[in-house]
Amino acid sequence: MKSVTVFTLILVSTLLIVSGCSNGNEDSSGGGSGESGVTELSFWAPFSGGDADFMKSMISDFNEENDDVEVDYLTVTDDEYYTKFRTSVTSNQAPDVAIAHASRIAELQSANLIESIDGPAEEAGVDWDTYNENIVNSTMIDGAHYGVPLDTHALIMFANKTILDEAGVLNEEGMPEVGEGAEGFKDFLTQIQENTGEDVFPLSATSSGYSPLRIWWTLYSQMGGELLNEEGTKAAFNNEKGLEALSYMGDLMDEELWPKNIQDGGEIFQAGNAGIHINGVWMTGVLEQNDDLDFVALPIPNMYEEKATWGDSHSFVLPTKQDQSDEKREAAIMFSDWIAENAATWGKAGHVPSKPSVVESEEFQELEYRKDYAELTDYVSFTPSNENITAINDAIADQLSTFTSGQTNEEETLEMMEQEVNNILSE
Repeated sequence: MKSVTVFTLILVSTLLIVSGCSNGNEDSSGGGSGESGVTELSFWAPFSGGDADFMKSMISDFNEENDDVEVDYLTVTDDEYYTKFRTSVTSNQAPDVAIAHASRIAELQSANLIESIDGPAEEAGVDWDTYNENIVNSTMIDGAHYGVPLDTHALIMFANKTILDEAGVLNEEGMPEVGEGAEGFKDFLTQIQENTGEDVFPLSATSSGYSPLRIWWTLYSQMGGELLNEEGTKAAFNNEKGLEALSYMGDLMDEELWPKNIQDGGEIFQAGNAGIHINGVWMTGVLEQNDDLDFVALPIPNMYEEKATWGDSHSFVLPTKQDQSDEKREAAIMFSDWIAENAATWGKAGHVPSKPSVVESEEFQELEYRKDYAELTDYVSFTPSNENITAINDAIADQLSTFTSGQTNEEETLEMMEQEVNNILSE
């Protein structure tokens, strides 16, 4: 009885919040521009901090430039975002347009929470050839478009030039001199370990949560590994490549090149106590605020045969709304495409815009650090489109965190990962 009561209160509270979020500007009937001649759009995103500020700035520019469309923006906190997204759709109080991670699109589509955007995109004149093909593909299901990608945010490598100079691993251009392959990167870290102080971490990467998952996926993808079988019904990673990727991570920890139990690798790097830090591009905007830190931001080195790194994409989607007008759908996609076309500002947050023309623009190229890793748009490795991918990622992340804490070995970890993923897929 108690659980029912609590659930009811949470549901009612969420509905009230959702209702309040409409801010009086949302036309919940799904109508068009009406007598004012202005189509009003409600827009949700889980952005905070600098991301939210940059998005607000772009929306302000859009509203100023477009007299016939007015966008009202609401930030929903990241940890509640997809719960509120789902509730808003089921109560027919969804925003007209929203941000979703590309990795979530299959899950949202299978639950009928978002619509295909092919029709509105055609009416709005979206030219998909102006987008990076690799990123666009991450937002498609069975040949249909479900999102307008804004960016990719991927795993990259940050290097402290002061520490690397002390270790003697900078080349004549002042850039990290990393040897070839997995052994070359290990030797590079070993030189940092042997030629700097004992308080210096050769590599600082958070060793719990999603960080080990992203590192393992990067290494495994560089060997061409697949997460699931072709049908998406079985795990496909308990193999020689999956084991090699995991064993390499284990070797780095055993040799204390990547010390165990790092709770916040970014904090260590920001304090100037690590030679290398592996994290997402979003750290760029944080680190550049530290005037005492002399660093570079680069793609993850190639350890194996193929260029690849973990990544995801913030994409605009159309939440399912009863009686939504075609006029609003078209306006929402026109707005999404406009933001993507003017996303150089978004690059300040560290993300790489989805349109090559924006990456090549003078405004983006003038941003420090970003152009040095922008090439990764062509080889970002997205996790497969699968309606269970969030549960799968959570299960793998938990097992890898157990591994990086030293509680299981490589073989046991892979077997547990496989078992849990197959259980999820069989439900």
